[in-house]
Amino acid sequence: MKVGELVIASSKDEKLSETYGGGAIQTILKKILENNFVEKVVLFQEKKDRYSLVPVVIEHPDQINSIPLSQFSAYYLSGLNSVPKYIQQNLKNAGKIGVVAKPCDVRAMVKLSKRKQINLDNLIILGEECQGKVSPKKAQKILEEEKVDASKITSEMIEGNKYNITVEGQNKSYILGKKLDLEESCKRCGDREPTISDISFQVIKDGDKTKTLIYINSEKGLKAIKLSSAELNLEEAKREILDRVDRNMILSTLRAERYKLKQFKNFDKNSEIERYNHFKKLIENCRKCGNCIRACPICVCIDCTVIKQRKEIEPTLYFLLRMGHMGKECINCGNCDSACNFLDPGPSLIFHRLSELSKNTN
Repeated sequence: MKVGELVIASSKDEKLSETYGGGAIQTILKKILENNFVEKVVLFQEKKDRYSLVPVVIEHPDQINSIPLSQFSAYYLSGLNSVPKYIQQNLKNAGKIGVVAKPCDVRAMVKLSKRKQINLDNLIILGEECQGKVSPKKAQKILEEEKVDASKITSEMIEGNKYNITVEGQNKSYILGKKLDLEESCKRCGDREPTISDISFQVIKDGDKTKTLIYINSEKGLKAIKLSSAELNLEEAKREILDRVDRNMILSTLRAERYKLKQFKNFDKNSEIERYNHFKKLIENCRKCGNCIRACPICVCIDCTVIKQRKEIEPTLYFLLRMGHMGKECINCGNCDSACNFLDPGPSLIFHRLSELSKNTN
């Protein structure tokens, strides 16, 4: 094996091999902990139900069993939680850490590292090649309407334009864009690869099972795979599987680019007053609750004046202050949308466009 290689992996452990992705990610995390390649792993666990995930630190290999990887992939974390902010707030000087992350998490960690808030050298990043996420609340509502017992769901998967679930061994599929769709930020996102990950991965179907397609991106990633290889079934990726994966990624990226241009067009009207009126209309229902700031993975000021004085600030000024602070920093993760109960579309649309405009003026 070498850096740049890609393989299909599943666990040799019979129980793990039946889990989402064939247990490959769990196996890698266990082995890097056992061999002290990392001291801790940042993962996620169910809080109330499978639609509600929160971050958790794992320090012992026997704590890593069937992590809710499919929920993380399909819904991400709930509430104001995010992987980068959790590391920044709780594990700043925690030594070597293994972390499973989405591409937007990786972009946020790069931003935080530039502010000396995270040390990328201390991270082993297993980054998911992302197909986007759906709203857990909307998914839950649809499945409850169809009387699907959430306790019997064993996996969720976004594949192309479909949201697929497995219930008691039976597969159900929903076309995105009808009752359920990707989150708005995901519909605009063309950056679906975790740029600086040590290992990037994507869960794929292989017959009746799922396995994990793994890309070895760095020497750290190569070492992690070598430490795990005795516990993994490793096989060469078939051309037909790679073609399917590439096709889905290309199509989803093209759809995102078209949708982004459609959403951004009102920011590029001919007159300043038209652009300002569009901005005002987007924020007119803002209640200045501050959840967008708390949810943002790169808003990390300890003493935030905007949060403290938000009730005294007019909504337009509140947003303008945020825009001045964020500038070109938005990584379009959509966490602010998930935390906002008043704006539709959510605030990420404004900050994503501002970030894109900032890039064009560099």
